[in-house]
Amino acid sequence: MEQIKASVIQVEQKHFIKIEAGDGEIRIPMSEDKPNEVRSAFNKLIARIKDGEFQIKLEEVGENLFSQVANEYITQLNREILEVHGEMAQYGLLAD
Repeated sequence: MEQIKASVIQVEQKHFIKIEAGDGEIRIPMSEDKPNEVRSAFNKLIARIKDGEFQIKLEEVGENLFSQVANEYITQLNREILEVHGEMAQYGLLAD
């Protein structure tokens, strides 16, 4: 199973989970309520699932709140990715 890297970044007082997704990066907002950006990030991850099974790994888990929340968020996200991958395989939606 491939591992892709993630980190917590801050841009202009806003915090994001940045996921290195091969052909680009995916940013999930943590400090703002941006449902469209979260939906867009999830859609990109679902598209990525079609290319093969993967797991997201947070590079550094610090002691600050955003890092701890990101770590838990990624743990949940990895569970969802595994579940969606299984469902996509069941329905023949994965690349061979």
